[in-house]
Amino acid sequence: MENNTLAWEESVQRYQQLLEALNQLVQDTSRLAETYESTNMDFAQLIYENGLYELMNKADQLTVYERSFEFMYYSMKGQVEQLKHLRETLQLFLIKDPVNIPRN
Repeated sequence: MENNTLAWEESVQRYQQLLEALNQLVQDTSRLAETYESTNMDFAQLIYENGLYELMNKADQLTVYERSFEFMYYSMKGQVEQLKHLRETLQLFLIKDPVNIPRN
């Protein structure tokens, strides 16, 4: 009986460790996406307020830059959502894991 308790405690501890690491990953990835957005908004403000977009356009890079920003930004946001979904899935597995179901 005590061996089963140890297996349960170990299982819960491992899930908690994994979920804590995943929470940190979600936070860091969210912060990274926010920083990326903010930095690019500062850049865009600079080029549009100072007329530098004309130089970017002349070099055929304005559209390339805008598309690459959108791709990267939405990729990062999508990654955050996937990590949140993974976290929810793992929380369900914590509950459903046979080791964590009491024997009655």
